[in-house]
Amino acid sequence: MTTDRPPRFELNRAMMKPLWLSLVLLFTSAHSSAQSIPAFKARALDDSEITLPDSSSQQTLILIVGFSRKSSELCRVWGKKIAADYHADSSIRYFIVPVLQRAPSLVRPMILRGMRKSVSAHDLPHFVPLYSNESDWKKAVNYSAPDDAYLIVAAPDGRTVWLAHGAYSDAVYRDLRKSVAALLGER
Repeated sequence: MTTDRPPRFELNRAMMKPLWLSLVLLFTSAHSSAQSIPAFKARALDDSEITLPDSSSQQTLILIVGFSRKSSELCRVWGKKIAADYHADSSIRYFIVPVLQRAPSLVRPMILRGMRKSVSAHDLPHFVPLYSNESDWKKAVNYSAPDDAYLIVAAPDGRTVWLAHGAYSDAVYRDLRKSVAALLGER
C-alpha cells in the first residue's frame, strides 16, 4: 500500500548537535552585538576631553577597564602591549579606563597625581579616569572579578564586538587582534 504523503523529515542526534551549536552561537553573537559601552565625557590625564562613543569617528575602540587598585597593574600590562601595536594606527583609539567611583572624593586628587607620575607623557592621553556609572560599566564588561583587567573592542558607535578579562596572555591577545581586524574589515 502506497500513500501520496511526502516523506517525513526527522532529525537524528548527529544532526541536532550542529544545529543546537549554531543556534547558541547565533543567540550569543546577537546578544553581544546588542551591548554597547556606556556613554561618557571625561578628561584624560593630559587634560584632553574624551567623549565616547563617537559615531562620527571611524576609529575602532579598544578599552581596558579596571575597577580596583590591584587591577591597575594588569591594565598597564595590557595597555603597553596594545600601545606597542596600535599607537601609530590612526584607525584605532585605545584607552585605559580606571573606574574610580568608589574612591572617596578627598583621595581622588592623590590617585590622579600618582597616576600622572607613573605614566609616561606619551601615554597620558590614553588614561581616562571615570568617577560615575560604575554599575553600567560592570554590566558592559560582564564583571566577575574585582582585580581583573577588562578588555573591550567596540565599533565607533560603541557597539561591543569582543570582551575578555584577566591577566595578559598571548592567546587572548591574538583573539583581541582578530576582533580588531574583523571590525576594521567591516568598514
